[in-house]
Amino acid sequence: MAREIGIKGKETKLRIKEAAIYEFANNGFYNTKVSDIVKRANLSQPAFYLYFSSKDAIFEELISDFRSRLQTLMESQRLSSEIVKDEITQPVLLAIETLFEFFAEDLNLTKIGLILAHDSESFKKNIIMLLSKNLIHEQELGFYRSDLSMEIAAVCIFGMIEQLIISCLFDKTYTPKQLAEEVVQLVMNGMVK
Repeated sequence: MAREIGIKGKETKLRIKEAAIYEFANNGFYNTKVSDIVKRANLSQPAFYLYFSSKDAIFEELISDFRSRLQTLMESQRLSSEIVKDEITQPVLLAIETLFEFFAEDLNLTKIGLILAHDSESFKKNIIMLLSKNLIHEQELGFYRSDLSMEIAAVCIFGMIEQLIISCLFDKTYTPKQLAEEVVQLVMNGMVK
């Protein structure tokens, strides 16, 4: 019996989080009330307070979970020295596609974690730093030109990814695969014919 209650509690907390994600992404933090969240989740306010102490608490938990998962993903994307240099395009394509898939998985949560969070700019700087570390490591392996700044490359690549999320992923005009292919073609082959 206790196990069923535990499962039900997890399901209730998930319903609250899903409702909060929708409300925050569509109405912003300040315009969202706990009453909006519980109404969307079809629960009572006391049920909300069993799991979260406040609107701020659930907002911070959503951001923290999103960012933790993104950071883990970014750390796992570093290319291995076992990759043959002439075949680097495919692993880079897969890494960028995986990143776009992560953002597309829950567009509302992506909006909260990348745009609406009060510290989104400093978080993006951390992501760029992580990307830069990966690129520097891969440059040291001989995958990229040694005369290029990987710090600048990281800013450019993340800038493209961020703007493509906003311009093309949010309105679903392109799939993660299509966006990744465009980014890789541009970065790896350039624009000149």
